[in-house]
Amino acid sequence: MSYDTETGMMLTPEDGFAAMFEFLRSYWNEFKTANLADVLSDVQPGYGGKSADPAAWAVWLKSVQKVLDQPK
Repeated sequence: MSYDTETGMMLTPEDGFAAMFEFLRSYWNEFKTANLADVLSDVQPGYGGKSADPAAWAVWLKSVQKVLDQPK
């Protein structure tokens, strides 16, 4: 389990995997034509470890929160 000191979120490896899937699903639903190069470009870590693209970072945080909100 990892702890993010900035958000206070706890993620297990399984939660992280589920969040990645949710992020990719959300990204696909929004951009239908995106390829892997587009996704990697948008989520490339920038200063402070966050995505260089603020919109992609917001989608990621929503994806993580969705996973954390699911009952265990």
